[in-house]
Amino acid sequence: MQSTAHTEALGLAGDLPGLLLDARRLAAAAPGVHGRRRAGQGEAFWQYRDHRAEDGAKLVDWRRSARGERLYVREREREAAQTCWFWVDRDAGMDWTSSDARPTKKYRALTLCLALGILLTRGGERVGALGGVTRAGPRAIDRLSLDLRDAPVEPSAPSTRTVVVFASDFYAPVETWRARLAAAASVGATGALLMIADPAEEDFPYRGRTLFHEPGGGRREALIGRAEAAKELYAERLETHRRNLRLMAASLGFPALLHRTDHAAAPALSMLAATVSEHFA
Repeated sequence: MQSTAHTEALGLAGDLPGLLLDARRLAAAAPGVHGRRRAGQGEAFWQYRDHRAEDGAKLVDWRRSARGERLYVREREREAAQTCWFWVDRDAGMDWTSSDARPTKKYRALTLCLALGILLTRGGERVGALGGVTRAGPRAIDRLSLDLRDAPVEPSAPSTRTVVVFASDFYAPVETWRARLAAAASVGATGALLMIADPAEEDFPYRGRTLFHEPGGGRREALIGRAEAAKELYAERLETHRRNLRLMAASLGFPALLHRTDHAAAPALSMLAATVSEHFA
């Protein structure tokens, strides 16, 4: 019999095995995350440098040094593991899609976060769901997919000087996000905002008499006699909200990336991986 935790996780993702498969396929087609280009304790060769008196004889690379009259030391790239936390919004609106041919916003957010987690653990980093624990190695992603179920509804402050990826549609007020990001920035954390949008939210294709319901079965609803008449005002308010959110988040060290669920996930993953890698550098 499946555990309650596993059952709830399947409910969160819709299809956890399928979600993990999609994430692994996405990560397999993406370039790896490169390590930090700094000298340290690791296995990957970085560069040669001149031998210094304090290095002693043990660090001399005698094969390279034999080619000339100078002594060289073989430096390796630093491989100290760093940490990336993930938080996926559990608001009911994230479970929505305007077409059965497309994933929900939550499913796409989870796919991208898990795919990025695969790339990071492949590079030796640690990953975890915000509010839980971090892990490294091949089993870390299986645990991350389950831990995201237990991630707090309200994101908690991460540990000092880590990277955090917040995935949401970001329709909450800017001041709500200012408080959340300021709490993370106050302990030295940086990261990225992964903004997930359904194409209907972007294009507002509705026409005629349209009844809009609150996501998740809420009681609030709005009836618009001519929906197309509201399109311009809707687009203006959405653009203003996102502009204010982007400016605020960038000032706190969290650049925002927008991804539509009707677009391929691979470019979004590449951009997200590049952003996180910059924070690790």
